[in-house]
Amino acid sequence: MGSLESALLKQAMAKGEVRQVVDDTPVAIRLQYIGSGSVTSVEVVTADDIELITSDGGTDTYLFSAYTTLGALVDAINGDGIFKAKVLDSVRSKASDNTLLARAASATVVSEDGESYFDICLDVDGADYYGCRLTYDRGFKKAHKATHRVSLQEIKYNINLQAGVAKGVKVYEIDGTTETEIFTELSVTTTATTINFASGEAKKTAKEGNDIVVIINANTALTDSTANYLRLVGIIE
Repeated sequence: MGSLESALLKQAMAKGEVRQVVDDTPVAIRLQYIGSGSVTSVEVVTADDIELITSDGGTDTYLFSAYTTLGALVDAINGDGIFKAKVLDSVRSKASDNTLLARAASATVVSEDGESYFDICLDVDGADYYGCRLTYDRGFKKAHKATHRVSLQEIKYNINLQAGVAKGVKVYEIDGTTETEIFTELSVTTTATTINFASGEAKKTAKEGNDIVVIINANTALTDSTANYLRLVGIIE
């Protein structure tokens, strides 16, 4: 199929996407078990480690002091070959220590796109930021992701950041392990704030196969609140 036909088909099949996160719901790391046995527990010990216990891998412990960024952490987990791991509603360069929500030792799983995952969520007041990702594949199964693209149309948020931050709103385009900052703006605190492009008529579009991540950083500390949220509006082709 020629490039014009392909572009027209993608445009015709494009769908709107709205993704919203509230306190402690951004998925910092998503895991999928790929071993040959069973999972005993997936535990997060605050300010210490992630502990993965399986029948075939035994106990694998990943210390935050050794793997200081989310990227280093998922690389270590992937390297052991018992779980697949990916950074989701964050970026690889963010710190691991004191940023992940405590997770009791259990085998509770979440389901998305018909697949089962273990989610390690962001402890937003420990991490002092909110994050959310627009992507064609929040899991691991869509091998054809490289032929699809995502576009960001609007950011809306209301978060207690203590104070506004210069360049506190950051938009990244993610190409594999490469994170490129493509937009920044002053953040504001405890105010429903909308950011769009050309009054909603324009959009930020990532290259095919890439993702877009929005990070809202706090000034010195982020305060939990039932009023906090971050919402992304976009298009997935």
